[in-house]
Amino acid sequence: MPGSLYAPTEPRESIMRTGTFYAPIDRKDCMIRSGNQYVPTEPRETAICTVSPNAPVAAPGMYERKRSSFAQTHPSYLETLGQSHASWLFGALAELIDNARDAQASRLDISIDEEFLESAEANVPVLSVKDNGTGMTHSDIMRMVSFGHGKPDKDDESLIGRFGVGFKTGAMRIGKDAVVFTQTAESRTIAFLSRSFNEDKEEVDIPVITYRCKGKWMDFDLEVHTRGEAESRLQAVKQFSPFNEYSIGSKFAAFGNQPGTVICIYNLDRWGSNYSLEWETIDSEQKRKRDIWIRSRRVRMRMAQMTTKVPLDYSLHSYLEVMFLEPRMKIYVQGTLVKTRRLHKSLSNTRVFKGMLMGKKVELTLGFNQAERENGNCGIFLYWHGRLIEAYRRVGAMLHTADVGRGVIGVIDVTDIMRLGDGGVGVLNNKQGFQDIEEYVKLIEWLGTQADQYWDEHYDRLLVGKKDENAVYTPDFSWVQCNRCLKWRMLEAGANEKDLPDDWFCYMPPFRGSCMQPESEMEPGVVTVAATRNYGGANGGSNEKDEMEMSTTACNSTLSSKEQSDASLESDDNAKSKQIKPPILRRLKRGPVQVSKSRQQQPMKKLCRSG
Repeated sequence: MPGSLYAPTEPRESIMRTGTFYAPIDRKDCMIRSGNQYVPTEPRETAICTVSPNAPVAAPGMYERKRSSFAQTHPSYLETLGQSHASWLFGALAELIDNARDAQASRLDISIDEEFLESAEANVPVLSVKDNGTGMTHSDIMRMVSFGHGKPDKDDESLIGRFGVGFKTGAMRIGKDAVVFTQTAESRTIAFLSRSFNEDKEEVDIPVITYRCKGKWMDFDLEVHTRGEAESRLQAVKQFSPFNEYSIGSKFAAFGNQPGTVICIYNLDRWGSNYSLEWETIDSEQKRKRDIWIRSRRVRMRMAQMTTKVPLDYSLHSYLEVMFLEPRMKIYVQGTLVKTRRLHKSLSNTRVFKGMLMGKKVELTLGFNQAERENGNCGIFLYWHGRLIEAYRRVGAMLHTADVGRGVIGVIDVTDIMRLGDGGVGVLNNKQGFQDIEEYVKLIEWLGTQADQYWDEHYDRLLVGKKDENAVYTPDFSWVQCNRCLKWRMLEAGANEKDLPDDWFCYMPPFRGSCMQPESEMEPGVVTVAATRNYGGANGGSNEKDEMEMSTTACNSTLSSKEQSDASLESDDNAKSKQIKPPILRRLKRGPVQVSKSRQQQPMKKLCRSG
């Protein structure tokens, strides 16, 4: 129930929340605040009762008299909540995106537009996060605006939300005020979490208004509040937010007959005299990529990181591309589609490492990424419940020099290893890091060992010589996601997903299939060893262009006989596509050159070092 509830006054309040409620001791008339209204109660020092969902109307004398202290939530706590994401603004926005994913949304729209705010007498930017998920009932939204809730009995891998603070910490970091509009098949609800509205109050008041479908019409749900309470709370929303009865109606009308939720945040966080976020306005005439950036363009602090070229840290498009291990939502930023990708399937020279840590299975995918090499980046991307928690985590020899591992990217889902024995998880509640626990320490050590092994085995193939400084490594396979079924399709050799339209469907080339076909997958245990290099020269000329396929015996030694047979067949197919297969180049051993006695008297030829 919005506001501060201390004692039940009507049975409808007991339906919304169960537990122990208290009557205040600092008001002579012992009033109970519900929204903007106060209801007189029996004068007493402290009244306490336990209410069940089916409790009857509270009558005088029903309460057991006890002396007890109780905590209050001062409005300044809302600002404190936002400090959970003080170091990175996109971490706050990620909390709202997580909620959309948990609601099984297939589309998410993030945009910043201007709305007129009467109290400021000016247009103000409003950040909107809209999804087509399941929507929220009154009880759902009461749980969302509550300050924490009971810990789940088990770790549900299908859900990211767990700690009960994501919406509050995220919204209060992005701006001072947030309005939530949510719709289900039978209800519409508005929730107002506002620092401006609570500025002069001693306790946090969160107005919530719920409408119930009655035939073809919506009316106040009188089971959760009286008509007077609903009207009073609705007036507070109109007074302190940019939304009046017309704009509120348009927000719900945008859902049509489908469920969904939109969160609108205004009075955005400031960076000096401007806003912390920077964005391009939506222009329907120009079809180009529009983004939202963090204005400072600062790179997050990471151990042993030397480069300042990390777009993921300040570009929303770049972050959303790899935020989920298996993307299942179409995400639009300022009206343009984000080209999400499965990072572990967009690498070249890919190899999978499997192991056991503390009795739990771990699986790491390592590969090479051309763009990260050019930016001087490397490291491991750690996902939990399929959501990115840490990016570019340097391990092993990567910690000691900027050159070792350059361009090498690892991907791992740590859900299992981070599941603790007491039912908890080893993830921080802001979902931007992990607890300092034994499982995490051992995991980092194991990752370092595998990354060093990968670098030692592939160094010759990633850095062959000065000529390869201009080489362009392409992923082993290209993938594209259907806009209708959201399944990923593997493209045929030579196809480039960048050449395909944003609205791509399974029936379109080069796949030319059906949404009914199962999702394309690589066979378990297959290690891809192909890499295509494009030499453009120092001036980027396209005339000198060679394509080479580098095979490796080191990787093949880890394959089964059937997998080696499959790999050889794949090599034959690549040969048919007119790719040139050069001899395998190996780095010469260090030390003096050994020359046979029969050639000691002949002039020595110039030796080329191939690595």
